[in-house]
Amino acid sequence: MPVKNVDDSLYHIDLKQPRAGFRNFISTWVYKDKNLCFIVDPGPMSTIYFLKEKLESIGVTKENLNYILLTHIHIDHAGGTGKLLSFFPRAQVICHRRGMKHLINPENLWNASKKVLGKVADMYGEIVPVPENKITFQEEIGRQEIKAIETIGHASHHLCYLFQGYLFIGDAAGVHFPIQNKFYIRPATPPIFNYDIAIASLDKLLSLNLTDFKICYAHYGIRNNAKKMLKIAKEQLKIWKQVIESTLSDSRQLDFEDHVIKELMKKDIYFANVILFDEEIKKREKMFISNSIKGIKEYIQKSLKEE
Repeated sequence: MPVKNVDDSLYHIDLKQPRAGFRNFISTWVYKDKNLCFIVDPGPMSTIYFLKEKLESIGVTKENLNYILLTHIHIDHAGGTGKLLSFFPRAQVICHRRGMKHLINPENLWNASKKVLGKVADMYGEIVPVPENKITFQEEIGRQEIKAIETIGHASHHLCYLFQGYLFIGDAAGVHFPIQNKFYIRPATPPIFNYDIAIASLDKLLSLNLTDFKICYAHYGIRNNAKKMLKIAKEQLKIWKQVIESTLSDSRQLDFEDHVIKELMKKDIYFANVILFDEEIKKREKMFISNSIKGIKEYIQKSLKEE
């Protein structure tokens, strides 16, 4: 079901991409009541027309959509923002200050996306510019109902949003998938990644005591007890860093990535649930797992060099 009313006025839209295995992967979150309407992360250009159709099906119009909230500007989260604005021109885009210029003039963002993602970037589609007068940053949004919290680490321009009992986490707590009454989580740590800053961002959120909050993942779905899930994400980052550090220090390892994955399967119970996926999703995850390992590996190597 591409649109699901998950909780009161909150909707989850599954942006299935036109490539095998890219389902149950990208979430757009929509909140709509009689006074306020916003979406979090509209996704890439490839599914903007689909998103428009689904938004209209739940009563989102150009008259009532107030905000498009971006957790960060990576192409799979924000690439379709400019195009979506052409259908909902009254909406205001909220973005980290560091990301604004890259959406106003997306040439560098597109080139970086192509470099990191290759053919996957082509699948996601072009990045349409966002008009400068339609994008801003506010720490308190609307009638101070929505709060933006800087949570850098996955990206230097990452925000999370708190609203009522929801935490819209973006990629700050990794990638989550519910599967067979269990769940799979892995870190979202592509190059360029900073472990210390990412941990500090999780600690910032943990200090807010969000036990009664629901956590809404960009990748993918919703869970109760945001505090518990943030703790899991923090502990997982520690495990991945330890495993990668240990493997780097062992000169006997000829196939670095395979050895890291083998060790993670033993030490990270949530990551180990990757075996429950079908072959198409396993293939997709293999690419992103490799990228996450690379990000942590490069962080460790850079830290050692600086020492």
